[in-house]
Amino acid sequence: MTFRRILALPVALLVAASTLSAFQAKPADLTGVWTGTFTPSDGGSSGAHIDLKHKGAEVTGTAGPSADRQVAISNGKVTTAKDVTSVTFDATQPNGLTLKFALTLVDGRLKGKANAESPSGDKREAAVDVGRTK
Repeated sequence: MTFRRILALPVALLVAASTLSAFQAKPADLTGVWTGTFTPSDGGSSGAHIDLKHKGAEVTGTAGPSADRQVAISNGKVTTAKDVTSVTFDATQPNGLTLKFALTLVDGRLKGKANAESPSGDKREAAVDVGRTK
């Protein structure tokens, strides 16, 4: 009887661990082309086109207003905590202005903000809402 109890405990722990891992959310893969809107806080709206390559905790790619107007992104990071996937990256425009993106995956869309500060100290903010193209 003692042998059965000794054997039962490790088996029970293995079953519990495998059950927990089955319910943990798999991190979302953000690789792909995402298109939508870029809406500055001072009004107006323009297109947003983001082409991401996601590997592990890093993201690379390009971003811009359209497929033919792209700049490389830098400092790209992806985090998943409590079933919420977030991505941050920078996109430096040809004029030297760097946009800092902070987006969250919500219902299959990346939504959030892009913030920038010009060399003269002017600050800008825009809402970003993009969905993966099919």
